Amino acid sequence: MRWFRRGTARSESDRSIGAHMRQALHLVLAGDLVAAEAALAEAARLDSSSSDVYLALANLYRARGEIGRAIQIHQNLLLRKELDPALRREALLGLALDFRAGGFLRRAASSFEELLEVDPDNQQALRELERIRVESGGWEEAIRIRRRIGRADPATPQILAHLWTGLGRERAKAGHEAEARKTFRRAFGHDKRCAEAYIALGDLKFRDGKIRKAIGLWRRALPLHSAVGGLLYPRLWEGYMSLEDLAGFEALLHERLGSEPDDREASIWLARAIVRQGRVDEGLSILRRLLDRIPGFLPGYAEIGRVLLHEKRDFESIKAFEELLDRLPIERQRLHCQSCGAQDTELHWRCPQCGEWDSFV
Repeated sequence: MRWFRRGTARSESDRSIGAHMRQALHLVLAGDLVAAEAALAEAARLDSSSSDVYLALANLYRARGEIGRAIQIHQNLLLRKELDPALRREALLGLALDFRAGGFLRRAASSFEELLEVDPDNQQALRELERIRVESGGWEEAIRIRRRIGRADPATPQILAHLWTGLGRERAKAGHEAEARKTFRRAFGHDKRCAEAYIALGDLKFRDGKIRKAIGLWRRALPLHSAVGGLLYPRLWEGYMSLEDLAGFEALLHERLGSEPDDREASIWLARAIVRQGRVDEGLSILRRLLDRIPGFLPGYAEIGRVLLHEKRDFESIKAFEELLDRLPIERQRLHCQSCGAQDTELHWRCPQCGEWDSFV
């Protein structure tokens, strides 16, 4: 009879702890982290031996930015000799994520590696460790990790192409151009549609004085990414200027706008090329048509003003810059990450917030 009462009391305690855990979950989903902490703290008071409660509490502290408290809880849990192996792996992962969130990258990497010794296929640990290696320039190690991820992620070929490109850029910067070229080809072997690899190899050809080959590679990159024009058009301009062939650049831009009529950057560069060839009014007409379609596109007004100033058409240039000033409160077009929503005006091959590749559109 005493055993039954003891079991009943334990069961009621478990139900109470479970209720507090569920309450904490709902509060987290509602965004009330302070109240969620109170619910978890009460659950921990009811049963100080419950590792699940402390794991949840540590994760909550990390979400609130209280990294030191999260680290302390995870480290204390890992000192428990009786800790279940699955919970030990979870605590080790949590500790590694704490170090990652706190910017302690070496300690985070060590913790992820320790976890992978006992759980070699832990995908989260592999991805986080890969991310650390990329951010620290450890391209070869990142490639090895990505190979371990392999088919578990359908994006592996695409990501490997970017990683090989990063390694190729590093080798090119160090002056190992032959190795860099081989590395870029490795990138194409994984993904023939990797725009970054075409750009990087084109840069290498351009530095070698192989202008036409560089232009060919940059042109191949152009249709592979919707936002790549901002990177390519200045390179193509420089290439065609070196060849004294702005007519060729103009033809390329006409072709681009035929397939991508909403490419604003292409319209700007087309107008620039036409003006440079002496057809000023034709170039201005292109810019004004662009602004008729997109009245808030500030670079269009700025370009018109620059052209008019260069042509010493002072009255018209003043009017153009007045229009620009009137439009300044309108925000410039921003790219955003399809994975986490991060925004920027510049194209990133890899999102600086969540680490996803080719996610900026």
